[in-house]
Amino acid sequence: MGQLNMFYHFDVEQDFMYKANTFIQQLNRMSELDAELVHLIHDEMKYGRGQIIDKTNEAIEQYQKTNQSYNDMYKNSMHTAAQRYTNMINDMRGQNITLYYDVITREKKK
Repeated sequence: MGQLNMFYHFDVEQDFMYKANTFIQQLNRMSELDAELVHLIHDEMKYGRGQIIDKTNEAIEQYQKTNQSYNDMYKNSMHTAAQRYTNMINDMRGQNITLYYDVITREKKK
């Protein structure tokens, strides 16, 4: 008796990465607006001198770096979550099966 083990897909696999793309687009937009705000503040203070101006510029740059780090982390998290969701759904669309069969041989008559 022979047997064949295989994974049978009951339905076509789907890609659910689009679910993360909307969130990632919003994060990209937030990064753009953040950069615009920093640029605007730097333009307003470019002719100013002094310790307060310097500390403000340092704080703004640190703020932007921190926000960018968070945005990158959230993008990676959303990408990973969407990939896991895609894999989980596609795995549920299939099942491991084992087929058992008998080999029948016929002898030729002489």
